[in-house]
Amino acid sequence: MRFFITVAILLLSIVLPTLSAASQEVPELQINSERYIVIDAKTGQVYAQKGARDEVAIASLTKIFTAVQALEMAPPDTPITTTADDLFGSAHTLMGFGPNETYTLEDMIYGMLLPSGNDAAHAIARSLGGQPGDTAEEAVQRFMDLVNQRVLDMGLTDTHLITPSGWGVPGHHSSAWDVAAMMQHAMQYPLIEQAINTRSYTTSNGLLTVRNTNKLLNSYSALLGGKTGYDLDAGWCLVNVAEIGDRRMIAVTLDGIAPDDWYDDNRVLLDYGFDQTAEVANWSGDVVVWQNPSIAQIERSASMDAALAGRSMAESNAVADVVDSPRVLAAERETASRLAAGSTAAVMVAIVALLGMRGLLAFRRWPLGRARPVS
Repeated sequence: MRFFITVAILLLSIVLPTLSAASQEVPELQINSERYIVIDAKTGQVYAQKGARDEVAIASLTKIFTAVQALEMAPPDTPITTTADDLFGSAHTLMGFGPNETYTLEDMIYGMLLPSGNDAAHAIARSLGGQPGDTAEEAVQRFMDLVNQRVLDMGLTDTHLITPSGWGVPGHHSSAWDVAAMMQHAMQYPLIEQAINTRSYTTSNGLLTVRNTNKLLNSYSALLGGKTGYDLDAGWCLVNVAEIGDRRMIAVTLDGIAPDDWYDDNRVLLDYGFDQTAEVANWSGDVVVWQNPSIAQIERSASMDAALAGRSMAESNAVADVVDSPRVLAAERETASRLAAGSTAAVMVAIVALLGMRGLLAFRRWPLGRARPVS
């Protein structure tokens, strides 16, 4: 299995060659965002980029990573009951639920991706990551450990995420490149593709209606959807997917300028991507490539099985060596002799108890091997 997986990865690297971070800035686009990238969503070809591998805060673009991990762990109809630990203050973007309310995972994903609810992101991570006895903090940490393992399994080296919402904390970072790759991956989940294209959504219990914060949905007809993000560390961030005919583009802009430039930057990049000719065979620029995380999971599982099999064999050999040693064999013979003597004594005690001393004396008159006469 490992051989075939390796061959598949090598073939993929041949079909989609990658070059070492060649600069593909396009100054005439006049992009104001500090960092950006636009790629063909199907081939991964990079048409324009600036600072795309810089490790920086990405604010609520994190929620794309959270949504993918959640759908890997549970079906959309999974119930999630909120707790006081999921509630945040007015400084946060919110889905808006209260404590002890039950929604489906699908509701929570809409609440996380449309109004960018930090509360929904926390509820998802706490609920799906928790094990019996966990505190809310421990449950969220378990979930984030799985998110980061998935990122590593995909080969995304610029990313380490600490919170499911992306709310600014030291050490929480990604890159325009990795966000674009994760967006490629996320579009394989129908619920995510549907959610980011939805303007408003009412939860299955009828308690809440949430609305999409992505203004480009109302002004760019080719847009399939995306995710907005903002905090003081990250600035104004945006990832969008658009489609014209059989071509799809993904644009990521980080640390843009409000109120409208960050949207304009993203739109300009998408337009520029569609203007480029798709030439996979003769492409000489960068290509965003990521590994299906299932491959790494299979390899890890196979390695664990092999390690366990090796350990079992080693333990069996060790036991065999000990059992066959002269000291053990001698001890076994001595133990068997003692057990035999003990068994004889036990039989004699039982006979005494059943027949009494007279019966025992009568029994002793008859040599061993001869039948005692029936009275």
